[in-house]
Amino acid sequence: MALFKQDFVRSKRWWIAIGILLCATFYPTDLEAHYSESRNGRDNHLVVGVEEYGRHLNTIIPIVIAIALRDVGGLKQAAAIVFTGIVASHGPKRLLNDVEVMGTRLGERPKSSDSRHNMPSGHSTLASAGAYYTVRRYSHWLGLIVWPVLFLTMYARFMLDAHTVSATIAGAMTGILVAALFTRPSFRFRRLMVTLLAR
Repeated sequence: MALFKQDFVRSKRWWIAIGILLCATFYPTDLEAHYSESRNGRDNHLVVGVEEYGRHLNTIIPIVIAIALRDVGGLKQAAAIVFTGIVASHGPKRLLNDVEVMGTRLGERPKSSDSRHNMPSGHSTLASAGAYYTVRRYSHWLGLIVWPVLFLTMYARFMLDAHTVSATIAGAMTGILVAALFTRPSFRFRRLMVTLLAR
């Protein structure tokens, strides 16, 4: 009975995540009303720092932990997530590029009308996949680092006029769903932390 409840809750979360992804993907962003003026993100040191350096933390942290622990299974899971994440992010970018919803082309980025591949944000996909993988595989405590990095990455992409808000949300949900497909917990890191803290 407990297994059934767990599967039901998990499937319920999946459907909620898919619902959020679809709503964000097909949300008709009014680019003229909400994105007509640049947010001048290049003038903001936080935004530039996250865009150039900070967003990479969610990729580096799980790889460093996996290498340090010699977690071959974790590296295989990470490789599967990267490959599937690229397909899940770049496939819709090309498929949805010319789709229009209520007069808004989904591929149009805020910075120019002839831009392409807005939906979903690949940066948000990678940051969220890394965050979910790190928290699920190694420790929920690492979420104190990786979840803020995800939200800052989404914020930076918005402030740099690179993506709409809905594209960053769609990217984040894509990454989480992809990572959820392949990530299994590893208790080695958790046991190591307990041992170190017990000293």
